[in-house]
Amino acid sequence: MNASSPINLMLVEDERIVAFDLKNQLQSFGYHVSAMVGSGEQAVACVAQVAPDLVLMDIHLEGRMDGVEAATQIQLHHQIPVIYLTAFAEDDTLRRALDSKPFGYLVKPWDVRELHASIQMALARRDVEIAVENSEHRLKLALDAASLGVFEWLPKTNRMHGDGHLGALFGERHVPLDESWEVFTDRVNADDREHVVAALNEAISCGEALRIEFRTVRSNGGPHFLEATLKAYSSSSNERRIIGILQDITSRRHTEDSLRQSSVVFHTAAEAIVIANADLGVVAINASFTRITGYSENEALGFDTDILLGIQRPGRHSKLFFSELAASSDGYWQGEVICQRRSGEHFPAWQSLSVVRNAQGNISNFVIAFSDVSEIHVVEERLNHLAHHDPLTGLPNRLLFDDRLNQMIEVARRQQKSCMLLFLDLDSFKVVNDTLGHGMGDELLRTIAERLRENLRSVDTVARLGGDEFVILSGGTEKKHAADLAQKILNMVRLPVNLNNQKITVSGSIGIAIYPDDGSNSHFLMRAADIAMYAAKSAGRNRYSFYSLDMAEHNNERLTLEQGLRSAIEENQLSVLYQPQVDLDDGRIFGVEALVRWKHPELGEIPPGRFIPIAEESGVIDSLGRWVLERACRDIVGLTDSSGLQLRLAVNVSALEFRRDDFIATVCEIITQTHFPANALELEITESTLQTIDRSVQILCDLKQLGIATSIDDFGTGYSSLSVLRDLPIDRIKIDRSFIQYLPEKTDGISIIRAIVALAMSLNMKIIVEGIEQPEQASLLRELGCMAGQGYLFSRPIDYTTLAQLLVDNTKIPDIAR
Repeated sequence: MNASSPINLMLVEDERIVAFDLKNQLQSFGYHVSAMVGSGEQAVACVAQVAPDLVLMDIHLEGRMDGVEAATQIQLHHQIPVIYLTAFAEDDTLRRALDSKPFGYLVKPWDVRELHASIQMALARRDVEIAVENSEHRLKLALDAASLGVFEWLPKTNRMHGDGHLGALFGERHVPLDESWEVFTDRVNADDREHVVAALNEAISCGEALRIEFRTVRSNGGPHFLEATLKAYSSSSNERRIIGILQDITSRRHTEDSLRQSSVVFHTAAEAIVIANADLGVVAINASFTRITGYSENEALGFDTDILLGIQRPGRHSKLFFSELAASSDGYWQGEVICQRRSGEHFPAWQSLSVVRNAQGNISNFVIAFSDVSEIHVVEERLNHLAHHDPLTGLPNRLLFDDRLNQMIEVARRQQKSCMLLFLDLDSFKVVNDTLGHGMGDELLRTIAERLRENLRSVDTVARLGGDEFVILSGGTEKKHAADLAQKILNMVRLPVNLNNQKITVSGSIGIAIYPDDGSNSHFLMRAADIAMYAAKSAGRNRYSFYSLDMAEHNNERLTLEQGLRSAIEENQLSVLYQPQVDLDDGRIFGVEALVRWKHPELGEIPPGRFIPIAEESGVIDSLGRWVLERACRDIVGLTDSSGLQLRLAVNVSALEFRRDDFIATVCEIITQTHFPANALELEITESTLQTIDRSVQILCDLKQLGIATSIDDFGTGYSSLSVLRDLPIDRIKIDRSFIQYLPEKTDGISIIRAIVALAMSLNMKIIVEGIEQPEQASLLRELGCMAGQGYLFSRPIDYTTLAQLLVDNTKIPDIAR
């Protein structure tokens, strides 16, 4: 309050004479009476306009609102001190007046000096209250600015008072607070309560300021982390109390956690990390930097890393580079650099650089991270080698060979010269693989590859395309050079190879194509060499062949047959004929052999000798063999011989079919679907099928258990070990027609047939002879002990209808019993 200005008073008195008298007395003391009203309503209405320093209020006034009610409203809304001037002092009136918190109470009549003194005391008290209010307001503002909360704990009453920022503990609850100690501790995380209680008790006992941290329960988006600074004080009544400040430090704790995590990442990262100042001087390094470069932290501090490590950035000057980096919008760069270790060794590194700016946008630090990528380069070289080389032999693979072939063709085209391509395929490699195992087969391939690598010129390229196929690229210009090279390779391949203490000899077939005569690009040249290689195989193997146009025509015909054969089954171009099998003693038909025939819609009848090998090479033999077996079983089931027994059915099975994992399951499925009796079925296999002994024995045993018989077709034309025949459950031997076709004119084959018959009898096997065309042959074979046969003498292969009629009229079988 300004001491130079008069004190402004407001009088509330319903007796006008008394009011004017009081006004005069007050003015004599220097007071200014700005308003005089006679009712409580008027006092409340005009107090805001007058803004007095103090109100002198009569209690009993005219109107509905008395002086106590008017004073209460004025205190509540304007905080203006009120002194009651009244003639009444009853207990009820005093009690009501006391509730309005007046600054004085004078009972009429009073002495004017007493009133003057009361006014001065009231104004002095108001000045003190205003000072306290201002102090409290400043404290609240300070607490608000620092986001602090204040609490007080009174151990004697076990109460907790609080004010300020306590949202972490109390959420939206109104503050200040006044609650029991138990309610407060319920807000503290259960794991921290004991710690909080212990700290408060310690503060009471030691009298020193303490600082503690604790967590709240999971509420208000928590848990929150709080920090309390507290100290014990004694009141005038010697009651101990705890005063403290609370601060929500959740954000700080998260920041500290992030910093700790960043520190762990910095020190444990596999990458080398460097923090440099704005002048590029090293401020800090991690352990990986020392591990990778060999420099300790003491040796690195203060150095420019580019100078310390001799960093080379291809095409970039070091000083200009960092200036450009600092000027860039993102302040980031990464790329490969060359560094030097403390030992002087150079190594490639992948480096990342980041600019760190302060709050003002100025560069404060550079963060440099790099990793040693030497091993990655080594791996890349290995992967590149694997991508372009055969992993088994180490020779170039198809990818690298195609690239070199295209390069050589391009050089030859520019220089108008020739180059030659040799396609080598090993003969009978599959037999070695199946007989000795894939491990020995791989060793054979490695040996052949090493021989080729050692004996060819460095300017020549030899590659393995896969399997047992090799290609050789040479720059010779004459056919004689190509022939000499091919013969050299064949001689080299034929040298014995020691595998598993056995000397194994294989041969090869080579096809030769010459650029530009046989092909204008790599595709046509490879195709020509491949065709020539197959021509060499067809000509007897262990030889070489130059490509010619008639080979291409033959190959096209073969491709036409292969593609046609794939659709022949679905388009009903195939048929099955049946050649009777006869008892040589009485001429009775006891069985038939199923023989497939193909009538091509354009090429006409195609003999089995042409399309069966193609079916085996192309893989069509699986579906073809299944179709023949199922068709024959459906045709023959129910047909009987002269004694009423089910006619026996013989069906040829290729080696590829026989070795399939699902072969037994396929046979079982067919005889089940066709209801053909298993004991009337005989499967004919060749001697080569038995090369994989272990697998063959299991399949033959499974067939035997099903009741299905097996026979060796074309016996004597292949390779059969007597020990193998002894151990295999074979039921019948079929003697090939080549042993009897010149009988009886030439007797050379009689001793062979006699030996085969003796062998079959000793092994408890039956015999059937194919290709019988003359009665004399049948009689001689019967005398030698052969009791069954088939051939044109008895019947050509016939269709199902003719067969059925033949079984009814058995007189068409010649009488050979005599």
